[in-house]
Amino acid sequence: MSVNTDTTGDRRRIRQVHSFFARHLLEITRNRTALFWSFGFPTLFYLMTITVFIDLDQVPSAVEPAVMGIVAIGYGVFGAVIVCLNAFGQQLADDIEQRRYSAFRALPLSPSADFIGRSCASILMAAIAFCFVLVVSVLTGASYSLSSLSALPIVVGAFLLSSLIWIVLALFIAVIATNGQYVNIISLSIALISYFGTGFNGTAPSSFAGDLSLLNYLPNSLATRLLSYHMVEIDPEPADGTPWEAAGMVPPEMPVGPDYLGLLVLYAAVFLAAGLLAMRYSMYKRGAWE
Repeated sequence: MSVNTDTTGDRRRIRQVHSFFARHLLEITRNRTALFWSFGFPTLFYLMTITVFIDLDQVPSAVEPAVMGIVAIGYGVFGAVIVCLNAFGQQLADDIEQRRYSAFRALPLSPSADFIGRSCASILMAAIAFCFVLVVSVLTGASYSLSSLSALPIVVGAFLLSSLIWIVLALFIAVIATNGQYVNIISLSIALISYFGTGFNGTAPSSFAGDLSLLNYLPNSLATRLLSYHMVEIDPEPADGTPWEAAGMVPPEMPVGPDYLGLLVLYAAVFLAAGLLAMRYSMYKRGAWE
């Protein structure tokens, strides 16, 4: 009998995950402002960067397609961060502001299903925003190539883990601000500061004002540099300097070892636990774990 009850509960939770996923995805696609900031702004900035801010004539021809790819990855991650911060946080804040959670608390809803459903929708849109910038970059001459077949799970894992960190941060912003307009301003400000403040997500270390080694430990720059290393192939013998030096990515050293991916896993695990607790205790006002 208990097995049937557990099965019924699992099915109900899966349906709730799907419902929150579909609803959140629909709200994101309806929000033209969020779509512009997530898709249009990073893409336009990428195009401006390669045409105005970077003198490609000074870049060795052997690494020029790779450099353009690295720049695009940085902006793609920036767009993904905006989706996770702005779209997730604004939608959640709107639900808080319109007192929908008063109704949610009265229903047999699972806080974890709420969080997972919203998160999956945000990660899906973040992945689309990321890929959109990359597709545009290919049309401008950027090139990509997985370093190996084993790099695929690393690329996917780094992207998912990074996205999850920003989603949880958006949850806390929404809980504290409880106003969609405030969340919009705060989240966009954080996205911009994190991007430009870390040397374009770690793709231009020379513009980072702090200790360069931090770029391999800060979540956004670490994820971007991991993605760049595994998604971009550089001529092993460029005319000037070592491969990644010619591309302007080192120092610091590229985050190659498994320890760096493990660090992202640790970050994401801590944030995930905090996010689930916040959703349960703050949003649903429930005391015991499910």
